[in-house]
Amino acid sequence: MLGTTVAALALVAGASDRPQEVRPTVSTPVLLVTVDTLRADRLGCYGARRVGTPAMDRLAADGVRFEKALAQVPITLPSHAVILSGTYPMYNGVRDFTSPGLPPNVGLLAEAFVRQGYATAAFVSAFVLDSTWGLNRGFQVYDDHFDPRQFETRNPGNIERRAEVTIDRLLAWLKSRASGQTKGPPFFVWLHLYDPHSDYNPPEPFRSRYAGRLYDGEVAYTDSQLARLFGYLRTTGIYDRTLIILLSDHGESLGEHGEDEHGFFVYSSTLRVPMIFKLPQPGFAASAGRVIQSPVGIIDVAPTLLELLRLRDPLSRQFQGTSLASLILGKRGAAERPVYAESYYPHDSFGWSPLRSLSTRRFHYIEAPRPEIYDLASDPDEKRNLYEQRRAEAEALRSQLQDFMRRYTATVSRTKGPPLAPETLEKLKSLGYVAYSAPAVPAIAPGALADPKDRLATFKTILRATDLAATGRLDESNALLRTVANDEPNLYLIPFMLGENAARARHWGEAEQQFLACLKLSPSFQQAVMGLARAYLAQGKAEQARPWFELAVHENPHNFLAYHGLGLVARQQRRNEEARSYFLRAIEAKANYAPSQQELGIVLVEMQRYADALGPLARAAQLGPENAVLANYLGTAYANTGRMSEAVKSYQKALAMKSDYAAARLNLAFAYLKLNDRASATREFRALCQQSTSLCQQYRSKFE
Repeated sequence: MLGTTVAALALVAGASDRPQEVRPTVSTPVLLVTVDTLRADRLGCYGARRVGTPAMDRLAADGVRFEKALAQVPITLPSHAVILSGTYPMYNGVRDFTSPGLPPNVGLLAEAFVRQGYATAAFVSAFVLDSTWGLNRGFQVYDDHFDPRQFETRNPGNIERRAEVTIDRLLAWLKSRASGQTKGPPFFVWLHLYDPHSDYNPPEPFRSRYAGRLYDGEVAYTDSQLARLFGYLRTTGIYDRTLIILLSDHGESLGEHGEDEHGFFVYSSTLRVPMIFKLPQPGFAASAGRVIQSPVGIIDVAPTLLELLRLRDPLSRQFQGTSLASLILGKRGAAERPVYAESYYPHDSFGWSPLRSLSTRRFHYIEAPRPEIYDLASDPDEKRNLYEQRRAEAEALRSQLQDFMRRYTATVSRTKGPPLAPETLEKLKSLGYVAYSAPAVPAIAPGALADPKDRLATFKTILRATDLAATGRLDESNALLRTVANDEPNLYLIPFMLGENAARARHWGEAEQQFLACLKLSPSFQQAVMGLARAYLAQGKAEQARPWFELAVHENPHNFLAYHGLGLVARQQRRNEEARSYFLRAIEAKANYAPSQQELGIVLVEMQRYADALGPLARAAQLGPENAVLANYLGTAYANTGRMSEAVKSYQKALAMKSDYAAARLNLAFAYLKLNDRASATREFRALCQQSTSLCQQYRSKFE
C-alpha cells in the first residue's frame, strides 16, 4: 500500500445538508486523467446506451459531474496547455499544430505541486505531448517513451502507445512507491490516454464487439484500462483518499457539420467534453452523484484544484479560469460567464479565417466571416444558424468575445536556441531559405480571409491525401494534392505533403524542392525544416544538412531530433567528439530516445572509450527494440572491457537478427580466439569467408 500520511479533505462538523467546507490539507493525493478525443455523449453517465463505460460511470457516481464542460481549443497540445496552465491560448501562445512549445514564463500545475511538497509524475500516450513541447516542467517523472521504430515509419503527430502500456507504466510507478517507503509525500499524477483519437483501431474483443463503430470500441477499451487502474487504487486503499479528476481535451465530430475528426470547426461536437471531480473520502459523501448544469471551461480545472486543496501558490496569480470549488461543494458559485473557445488551425495551417466562439447556457456564438449563433435549448446539435433572427444576441456576444481577446491576450516571450552563426545564415541563403534573404510577405487583411465553412471540401481532400499516403498509395495522394495546389497555390501544407511523399519514395531531389517551396510560403514551419535536413542526410550530404538542423535547434532548443541529426552529421564527417556532444544534448532533451543512446555508445566505441560506451548501449537495448548494429557494438564494448562471454552472446544475438552481418561474424570469430576456442573461431571465420572475400583475405593469417 502506498505509504503516505493522508489528511483528506474534511467536512467541518455540522449537519450533512449544510454547505460543505474545506479545511487546509497538504497530503491529499491527486490524479488527473485526460482521455484524448472523448465525446461526453459516449459515456453512460452522460446518457450513452450503446457504449460500455462502467469505470468512468462509477467515478461519476462517486463524484461530481459537469454536464456542460467545454474545451477552449479542439486540438490536443493547446488544449492540454490550457488544462495544465489555467490560461487561454492567446496568453500561453500554444494555439494549433504549428505552434512552438509552451514558453517558460507560463507556469504549470506540476510546478505548483512540487513547491507544495508533492511527488509529481506524468504518463502520456502520444508524441504530440512529448516533453519537447514543454509540458514536462515540474514533473519529476515524465514518462513519454515511444517505440523508436514509429519515428521511422510514421509522422510524429501519429506516434502513440496504447492505454494498456501507459497504465502499466503508471502502475509500476505506484507499486515502486508502495514497496520502497513507509512514508512519503502525496502524489500529483497526470495520466493521458490517446486511444479514442483517430485512427480507430481497438484491440479485441472491442474490435469485434463494436464492429462498424470503432470509435466507440476505442472508448470502451479505454474504460476497461481505467477499470484496471481504479481497481488497483481501491485494492490498495488509495482510491478513497485521492482527489481524481477525469476529463477530455476535446471531442470528436464523427461527421457532424461535415467534419470527420476535430480541430477545424468549433461546434459542440468537438468542444463538449466529460468532466468529473471525485472528492476524497471520508467527508464528502454528500457530493457523490451531483450534476452541475452551468457551462464551464476546462481552463477552470487548475484554479479549482488549488482551491479545493487550499494550496496557496504563486501560480494562482496567472490563472485566467475560475475556480469551480464552490459549485463542487454544493455552495452558491460565482455568476456564470460565457465560455471561450477557438481554432486557429484553419488560419495557421491553411491561411483561412480563424474561428472564435462564446457559449452561454442558451446560446453558442461563432465569430467567422459568416457569423453563426445557435439556440442550444431548442437546437443542441447546432443545425440552424439563427444569425439573421438573433442579431442582437449575436452582437452582444461578439462584443464580449472582443473583450475576452483584449483582456487575456499577452505578448508571448519565446525561448530561442543559440544565435545562428553568420556562416550558417549564409549557407541557408545559398540553399534557398527565403526567411534570411527576403522580407516577410505582408499579412492578409482579416476581412479577406476565407470562411472555413467554404473550404471544407478542400480540407477533406487534403485529409484524404494524407490517408492515402499513410497506406502507401503515394501516386494517388500526390494527384489529389496537385489538384488542391491548382486551386489554392498559397497553401504551404501542399508542398510539404508532396515533400513527405517524395521522401517516403526516396525521391530526394523532389523532396528537397517541395520542402523549399513550403518554406517559401511559411518560413517558420519546423516540420519542413526537419524534412529538408533529413533529405540531405539520407543522401550523405552532411554539409547541406547541418544548417537546417542548426536552424531547428535555434527555433526550439528542446528539439531532441535536431540534436540527434546534428550528431549523425558529425558522425558522417568523422568528427566523433562533436558527435558525442550532440548525442549528449539529444539525451539531455529526451533520455528515453533509444537511437540517441545507441549512437552515443557507438561513437564512444569508435573513440575506444569502451567502458563509457557500455552505459548508453545497455540503455538503448533496454529501451528497445534491439537491432543487429546495437548488439554488435555492445559486444565490442564487452570484449574490450574483459567481459568476453557477454561479448560472444551479443555477437551471436547480432547474427541471429542479421545472419549476413560480416563485421559481427568477424568480431565473434576473434572473441572465440580470445577464449581459446579455436574450433569455434575457425568455424565462424569460414562462414565469414562465404560472405566477404575482402575481410577473409585481410584476416586469414589470424585464423590459419
